[in-house]
Amino acid sequence: MDAVAEKKPEIHHGRNVKIARTCENVTQEDLAFRMDTSQSKISALELQKVIDDDTLNKVAAALEVPVSFLKNFQPEDAVKQYTYNNYEAINATATADNSTINNYNYPLEKITELYDKLLQEKDKQIDKLEKQLSSFQKQIDELKAQLK
Repeated sequence: MDAVAEKKPEIHHGRNVKIARTCENVTQEDLAFRMDTSQSKISALELQKVIDDDTLNKVAAALEVPVSFLKNFQPEDAVKQYTYNNYEAINATATADNSTINNYNYPLEKITELYDKLLQEKDKQIDKLEKQLSSFQKQIDELKAQLK
């Protein structure tokens, strides 16, 4: 029966180093500088499945992240937790009292009335601008006449 138990994926330390590095917006070159090593060694480190504790401690210090993150983080668990939390939030919203659901069912007459008001306001604005334009045109003509 134990053989049927779910197999827990192994933790990949190198992948966790890369995740922590990219989350901190640190390049391989910058991390190498912080650890007094080369970029190629950081690249190789990120490919290693298991990294010794001393190196993990140095990486954690250089990135200013908890060493427990580098040792224990599993992206699969984070995805599962995120999916579970979203499912719970959606389920809670769906089963909530119907009074909390927004019903935007406006009557057509009300929408038409509001639209007509908008059109009237637009027409007023156009008339106002046309009067201003006419006034400016008169002022321009008067100035031209004075210059002659």
